[in-house]
Amino acid sequence: MGKVKKQKSHKKFDYNRDRKKNRKKSKAVPSIRCEEIKKAWDVTKSVKKNLEDMGIAADSNKAIKVPKSKPLAMGTLDVEMELDLEKTPIKKFVMDDLEARSKIPGKKKMSMSDEDAGFCVYMMDTYGENYKAMARDERNYYQETPKQIQRKINRFKSIPDMYKIYTEARQGESTMDS
Repeated sequence: MGKVKKQKSHKKFDYNRDRKKNRKKSKAVPSIRCEEIKKAWDVTKSVKKNLEDMGIAADSNKAIKVPKSKPLAMGTLDVEMELDLEKTPIKKFVMDDLEARSKIPGKKKMSMSDEDAGFCVYMMDTYGENYKAMARDERNYYQETPKQIQRKINRFKSIPDMYKIYTEARQGESTMDS
């Protein structure tokens, strides 16, 4: 009787793998982009312990325990959710810094593709504010409705950088014509 295939095959040495390099890579400090966490990181501790000290969950599934039992009746739950709110983080300043940073509103970068901007410029130059005529134009490749074209042009007008260039170019042309 023959052996099972798994028992038959034996481990072969992988000459293409540098085991020393891989071990160093696994033991290396992880690259951290967040300045608040980087400041408080302790290289002597594990990732899990570091995050626990900062009050950050390493595994979100274990941080908030959801009951496994189904509700007995509609709207009633037999087992209540358990939270570890008693554990206060040692490095609470990290959480405070992260919360403060998250409350700072980010800048909205409004942009539009060059193709869409060119479409809007052509339509405004040709038809002005007549969106129904724009919808019938042969350059309306995507067969946009008058409302869609109007929204696109309004978005173009709401982008200060692009619309400023357009208005300056039109003013320059009007002064040259007169």
